[in-house]
Amino acid sequence: MKTFSEYQNARILDKSGRLANGDYLENDGEVVLRIKNGLLDDGIDETGKPLPALQYTDGSHIEHWRNGVLHADNMPAVVDTLDNREEWWMHGRKYENPTVKF
Repeated sequence: MKTFSEYQNARILDKSGRLANGDYLENDGEVVLRIKNGLLDDGIDETGKPLPALQYTDGSHIEHWRNGVLHADNMPAVVDTLDNREEWWMHGRKYENPTVKF
């Protein structure tokens, strides 16, 4: 499955033409998008754990975004279990050999 990296820095509008805000179900309920001020952006659950900005409801693909670009601290920003693939991104830039800091 491909990443949605081509949507980096893209503003997302709701059906009324305003900047989207909140959680949206797309693709017949298969994909959850978390959007803040029109940009893909991770959410936070009630325990403080980050929720990916883009997530297939079957758990097969997740993407972490911050302010409209792919980003994750100390973990892969993209995890695809169907293709057994991880991608590491920071501030919209992909890293082939990440250095993890603890």
